[in-house]
Formats: sequence, C-alpha cells, structure tokens
Amino acid sequence: MDAPLPTIPEPTAQADLLSLAGKCAVVTGGSRGLGQATVHRLAQAGASVVFTGRGPDALRHVQDEVAEAGATALGVQADIAALEDSQRVVDLAVQRFGRLDILVNNAALYTPSFALDTTEALFDDVVGADLKGAFFLAQYAAKAMIDAGRGGRIINLLSVDAFRPMGPLAAYASAKAGLWAATQNLAKELAPHQILVNAVTPGSTITEERLAMFRDGTFASQQVPAEAAKTRQMLQSAVESGGFAQMLTTMMPLGRPGWPDEIAKAVLFLASDLGSYVSGANLIVDGAQSLR
Repeated sequence: MDAPLPTIPEPTAQADLLSLAGKCAVVTGGSRGLGQATVHRLAQAGASVVFTGRGPDALRHVQDEVAEAGATALGVQADIAALEDSQRVVDLAVQRFGRLDILVNNAALYTPSFALDTTEALFDDVVGADLKGAFFLAQYAAKAMIDAGRGGRIINLLSVDAFRPMGPLAAYASAKAGLWAATQNLAKELAPHQILVNAVTPGSTITEERLAMFRDGTFASQQVPAEAAKTRQMLQSAVESGGFAQMLTTMMPLGRPGWPDEIAKAVLFLASDLGSYVSGANLIVDGAQSLR
C-alpha cells in the first residue's frame, strides 16, 4: 500500500519564527566568549538554558546576567571531557525543566601546537574534550530527546581550521574535523526521530578574554603548553611583531574578525523554526575568511 501524501502545514507566524518559548537548551562552555553569547541569545528567545563551565564565579556571573534580563539560565560546573559530567548535565536539564530540546556543543580545548610539537598527552586532552566529549554528550542528549518523542536540535561548533589548517592547531583541527564527521553521522541516524543535527563553523572570532591576551602580549604564554616550545616561540614572535593584529584586521576580507554574538545568531537560526528543514549542514560564519 502506497504511503499517503503529506499535508503541507501552515507557515509559522513571522513573530514566532525565532521563539524558543517553553524549550530547554544545554550549552557547553557557556560562561565566557562564544558560549556566553549563545546562552544570552537562546535565553532571550525564550528557552530555559542549562550551561556549563569550570569556574563557579563565571557561571554565577552569567546566570545573574540572564536573570536580570528576565530570562532563565542555570550554570553547572562540569568538565566536557568527563562523560559522567555530561550525563549529569543532561539528567539535570530534564529533571529541572522537564525536557531537553536543544544541545549546543560549544566548549573546547583550544591548545595551539604544531604537529611535530604535539605530545601524546596534549593530543589526548584535546581530542578527549573536543571530539570524544562532544560526541558522547550528543549521544546522551539524543537519547533523552528520543525518549521524549518531540524531536530536537543538536548544534556542534567546529572551526575553519578543520577544513583549511593554518598549522599551529594540529590536534584541535583534527578533533574538529572528526566532529564534522560525527555531525553528519548523527544527522543521518537521528533523522527518523526528527532530531536535526548541524554544525556552525566560526572563522577568527575575537573574545574579550583573547583580546586582552593580545593587548598584554601573554597570548602565547597562556595558550601554548610549555612543552610545545617551537609553537610558543612562533606565536610569541607573531604577537610582538604585530602579526596577529594584522591578521585580524587588514588581512581579513571584511577588515575585522567575527564577534561572539555573530556566532550566537547562527546558532539561534539553527535552533529556531527558521532552521526547521536544515540537517547535516555546516553553516560557515567567517566573513569570507575561508576564501582568502
């Protein structure tokens, strides 16, 4: 017997296209930078947001910011590389808000190191957090969404380095490339459950924290492990010579880097009804950086 033809639904009202009212989102690494901007955007759209981070003060600060804006967010201390923490966060979201509709895998270890400078310990740390941690959190979230039977959205943050490597982010780029493969696999496998899985790929995006390190010249010393000596030397030289400043301004197609909120808006698009038929896609938000 032939399957019946589908019925085309009425379009969502314009005023409701970006509404996440009544939904619950989990955002990892939500206490600073891109994650913090994403927490604010999803909360402003009406979602109750559970977000993770490592520092209790930063978690409390963002939670208070969201509350002052009249929205709901709950900060949770968690390590994305610890699978038991990931399961705990998913369980907490379901217990506290009765559901889990959106997962944003944003948290990552950003550890500069050339391939020949990369130790096994550094590689394991980066891949354990940026690929393994994100993969299993997506798995745990998907199982909760399947149990609820309401579909859902999973959005993984990648990096242009996964597709056009610059060099000094060998382990990070490898993990992000793996996460793109995982994104596509999950999109295909979870489609029957109406769970849409996508990626957002930022280009060079400047946060207040990173900008402060460029200004005081501590970027290399704070970001590069001591054992990656050649990487640290090269990056420190670039900071001191003004090479980083040039890369983020005159060398960029738009003459500037991206801002955290510009990535958060892309996440909101995929989490909202605007992205209702988008799955298995990679939304590149890099101001044409990849075309240089």
